[in-house]
Amino acid sequence: MKNLLKIWTVSWIHFENPKKQELIEISEKYDLHEIIIDDILDYWVQDKIDTYDNHIFMVFHFPKYDEKNKRYISNEFSIILGKNFIITITTEKTNHISKIREEYIEETQDLEYPEKYKISPYYILYKIIDIMYDKSIKLLSKNSKDIIWLEEKIFSNNWLNKKLLEDIMIKRRNIVFLKYIFLPQNELITEIQKTIEKFFDWQLDLYFEDLLYKLDKIENQISSLTKDLSSLNETYNSLMNVKLNSMLWVLTLLTIIIWSMTLIAWIYWMNVSLPFENSKYAFFIIMWLMIAISLMLYLLFKKKWWFE
Repeated sequence: MKNLLKIWTVSWIHFENPKKQELIEISEKYDLHEIIIDDILDYWVQDKIDTYDNHIFMVFHFPKYDEKNKRYISNEFSIILGKNFIITITTEKTNHISKIREEYIEETQDLEYPEKYKISPYYILYKIIDIMYDKSIKLLSKNSKDIIWLEEKIFSNNWLNKKLLEDIMIKRRNIVFLKYIFLPQNELITEIQKTIEKFFDWQLDLYFEDLLYKLDKIENQISSLTKDLSSLNETYNSLMNVKLNSMLWVLTLLTIIIWSMTLIAWIYWMNVSLPFENSKYAFFIIMWLMIAISLMLYLLFKKKWWFE
């Protein structure tokens, strides 16, 4: 079997988005419950753990970044643990499984007598979750840097643009998605720790406590990012209001200046005697009068004398 990795007494089989026939063959070989195949073939299964007579079935979801759409998608990990086998199935392609398999081979086969607990599906499960959590911590750190960059971008722009708002909204949507991806996993890891003790004699509590620590770190990072993005969004809205008020100030000033010029011009259109109407400098006097009134109105608005 091309997907099979044999490590001492443990068989590790991995599939990426397998076909139904492949799952049926695996099910027959390892005597898996038919409900497991149905769950794997479902479009979306919530994080869970199911215990059967001779194996354990669990589902995790980890984020995978879609570069084209600038968003995270869910990569579903279905994992089946038996006494001497582990089957891992992902809905999306991931290079991390290959990396884990290579590292696991180096860690175990280079030793003449490796520790017994390391030659177990239980330890492989720990390695998978551990590396996926490390990856998640890195991507959250990158998100923190992106938020700092967005904040600098907001204050460096004289005019806030649509693209900047889109970037903030995309980032906010992604963080919300990450929050709900990891939300059920604390309870799931605790349940796995209790359940696996019934199948395996080796105590690896310390390893799974490390996973809970990393998961707690991920949740804290997500919480911090959520607050930072909310603050960033409020800052953007506040600056938009300032920009809008500035624009309204300019429009109001222009309206009053134009209105004052129109008033003077309209007065001199009237068929009545007016000052300077017979003067050869009448045009220049009226123009200078308009400019003087416009300048006075500008200074008046700028100093906000109407509030004093």
